[in-house]
Amino acid sequence: MREIEEIGDCPKCECSIMMYKTSSYKRFAKCEICGNSYPLPKRGNIEETGKKCPVRSFPLLLVQKGNRKAYFWTDRPCFTCQYIDKCKVVKELQEEFKDLKVYGYG
Repeated sequence: MREIEEIGDCPKCECSIMMYKTSSYKRFAKCEICGNSYPLPKRGNIEETGKKCPVRSFPLLLVQKGNRKAYFWTDRPCFTCQYIDKCKVVKELQEEFKDLKVYGYG
């Protein structure tokens, strides 16, 4: 297992959450202090947005896979959240992506 990069702050203890990759190419995020961890998508380019989920307080990540529409991820995919249609943070990022012409937005 190897540490890849910091992706944000832990909602439990406010320390750094780091992204890790295992030898079987699985990725997960883990807090260095309290041990809070959760899975990340195995495939796709993961980028931090610098924003937090307003519901769960986990860092909001952007996942891009080739020619597919990019999607958001916290400790799980944002499209599974019951509040996704009302999420101001996601809507702001989507508007920004339309302006930047990110694939799948605009």
